[in-house]
Amino acid sequence: EQISSIESIPYAWGATDKLYNLAYEYYGYAELWWVIAWYNKKPTSAHFKIGDVIYIPLPLTQVLEFFEGV
Repeated sequence: EQISSIESIPYAWGATDKLYNLAYEYYGYAELWWVIAWYNKKPTSAHFKIGDVIYIPLPLTQVLEFFEGV
């Protein structure tokens, strides 16, 4: 139920994208790359293909609270 309350925005994966760059862009911290990986159920940038639509979970505070409760 908690995870369904997390909003996300779609993002089309590009040829030069990396999880840590997206984390920095959306969260301000590259170290939080794992949040996007976890939410999309793919452990590394190498698991995404060009054109894949992935989801960036927001707001970050809500996502981290959910993760701490798991």
